[in-house]
Amino acid sequence: MGEVEGLAAPEGQPRPGRPPRVVESVLKATNLLDAYEAGRPEMTLSELVERGGYSKSTTYRLLLTLTSAGWLERTPQGTFRLTLKAFRLGSIVVDSLDLRREAVPIMSGLAAACGASAYLVIAAGRYAVCLERIDDGDTVRVADLQVGGSQPLHLGAGPRALLAFNEDVLLGPLLAPGLEARTPDSIADPAALRADLAEIRRRGYSISRGDATPGVGALGAPVFDATGRAVAALSVGGLLERVSPEREPEVSARLLACSRELSTRLGAKAGQASPGPA
Repeated sequence: MGEVEGLAAPEGQPRPGRPPRVVESVLKATNLLDAYEAGRPEMTLSELVERGGYSKSTTYRLLLTLTSAGWLERTPQGTFRLTLKAFRLGSIVVDSLDLRREAVPIMSGLAAACGASAYLVIAAGRYAVCLERIDDGDTVRVADLQVGGSQPLHLGAGPRALLAFNEDVLLGPLLAPGLEARTPDSIADPAALRADLAEIRRRGYSISRGDATPGVGALGAPVFDATGRAVAALSVGGLLERVSPEREPEVSARLLACSRELSTRLGAKAGQASPGPA
């Protein structure tokens, strides 16, 4: 992280051009995190006051908040040191970049072969986030699954494939606030969802027909890493006819072959890379 001189506006005054709904206290806290850089994983209160540009009392309150949240820890010498939480987030970004790099050529072939859109999603809390999307042919553009977009893990093929193969970790937090029914075909009943997840694991891939977006369908399959964990899901879809029951055998075979190839590239062993029939 680099230098931050001049980042802070006078206390109590919003920085010119700041969007009206920005939470200034959160920005101040992240500015303090930006003060850390390579070779300086810990700093004193005085150093952070100087680099952040806030008063001593404000800086101290922000540091206590960051410590309570687990981003910083107080050393016996009284300095504030970055924790591994920042490292873990950075590792997620790096892993995602590696995943995307390996996935793009495979997704391009899948989209072209099926005449549809191919998606790569990962889990983030109760949601699946789209890391990459590749379109081919006459496809419907689903706003929720543009790159960087998200949707609940129980809606759509890629998200539900990811959920099925991580049910023990992801299902509880998803069920806690209740399941959203986005369309009449959405699975909003916990028992029905559990049954569907079991069927996905048996079959090896998920089927989505109108449950996330009316008139849109997709098939999804998990992607495994070297530890055997489902770290992502590939899906392919578009208009419902692209993944009709008549086309399902062909599309699912191509999808599963691609998910196995990507899993293998990520280090998964043969058994781990094959969720469904070969």
